[in-house]
Amino acid sequence: MKFAFANYNSCKDTTIYRNCNHLKFKRMNYILSIIALFSLNISIMAQSIAKMEVNAGEFDRHNIVVNAIIDNVLHYKDKDLKLYEIRNNQSLEVPYQITFSDHLQIHWRIDGLLKKGETKRYELRVSTAETNSRNHANIRKTDDSYILFNDFRPVLHYNHSKAPLADGIDASFSRSGYIHPLFSPSGKVLTTIQPPDHIHHYGLWNAWTRTVFRDSSVDFWNLGQRQGHVNYAGTISATQGEVFQALKTLHLHAAIDSLGNNITALNETLEVKTYQTGENINIIDYTSSFYCDDEGGLYLEEYRYGGFVFRGNETWNGRTVVMLTSEGKDQDNSDGERARWCLVNETGENPSGILIMSHPLNFNHPEPLRTWDSNANRGRSNIFVNFSPIRNSNWTMNYGENYTLRYRIITFNGRWTQHNAERAWQDFAYPPMVKVVYQ
Repeated sequence: MKFAFANYNSCKDTTIYRNCNHLKFKRMNYILSIIALFSLNISIMAQSIAKMEVNAGEFDRHNIVVNAIIDNVLHYKDKDLKLYEIRNNQSLEVPYQITFSDHLQIHWRIDGLLKKGETKRYELRVSTAETNSRNHANIRKTDDSYILFNDFRPVLHYNHSKAPLADGIDASFSRSGYIHPLFSPSGKVLTTIQPPDHIHHYGLWNAWTRTVFRDSSVDFWNLGQRQGHVNYAGTISATQGEVFQALKTLHLHAAIDSLGNNITALNETLEVKTYQTGENINIIDYTSSFYCDDEGGLYLEEYRYGGFVFRGNETWNGRTVVMLTSEGKDQDNSDGERARWCLVNETGENPSGILIMSHPLNFNHPEPLRTWDSNANRGRSNIFVNFSPIRNSNWTMNYGENYTLRYRIITFNGRWTQHNAERAWQDFAYPPMVKVVYQ
């Protein structure tokens, strides 16, 4: 529709004057309608769902991921949502990711330093503006593994297929459901599997050693005993987005009876999560949830081996790396000692390293360690770190109950100090508090 407006200064005739006023009125209505429509769009764009306050608490924070439960966001599920940091009366868009479990959670990253006691403010809004998503690599599945990334940099391979074995090695030594390779940010491989000294070692993995199931002893660790094994049994979910990638799988801890039958003694849900860090480190969360659906439960005997394990690169030993624990212990005096974290760092040029942390809610935390000293294994390939909660304590996993163990692994370039490790553990163990205020 075209609108023609008269020249009002030339309206001398009364009839023409009335017509001019009528046209002027129509034009004003038209302009007001446009303004109203524009204001409505601005209102929709600015419609606030929830406001969040993140307080650093008792520690300085640096490049951390936080999350909040948002109860009423389902009312806006068909809308485009955006998260903003509110700073100096400005709204700065922040990448975020939403997940669903018992509640809806929003996850986002706080870049840079958040000082002790400092608060940052955020707002989740409905928006009609175009979303500018960053481009990331997707989780990639191959015939043997899932590959998880930090941006386009591979972080780890989770192996869903059983590992091939060298000629002459008994088939009982093969397993699935383990992580290898685990990479440093520069691409170095930090793990090893099936080393000649211990064929049953598999990079990053977990298994229990001395257990009792249905009144029989079962060893899920020493695969050559043919008493039990742990293997991948299916993929529950694969999640990817602006903040993290996560793979959730099912492991079956199966006992082998006298007839060679496999009987499930323990169901394990393993979630492996890698973060889009935006910096030169890789962060991995490794969370195992155990459930026993056998009425007799599973009894874990006190023993020095058992639980979550890291076997280092075959070139790592007491000369090529240094080890430090949260309690100030090193490779030669950490065995049997409790620790919140364990740091392993290369000593040569262009070094890489790994930090392994145990969560304070884990059973028997701080967990006792099983480590090898620098003379073990004839002084070669002897970096072995096992957080073993049953080292000095029995543990019964009762029928129908869930038990969770959480660990965080950080791989990095360069050299880390005790200060770096302690700060990372505080972020893992005692994350900032997030307060949500609804509109």
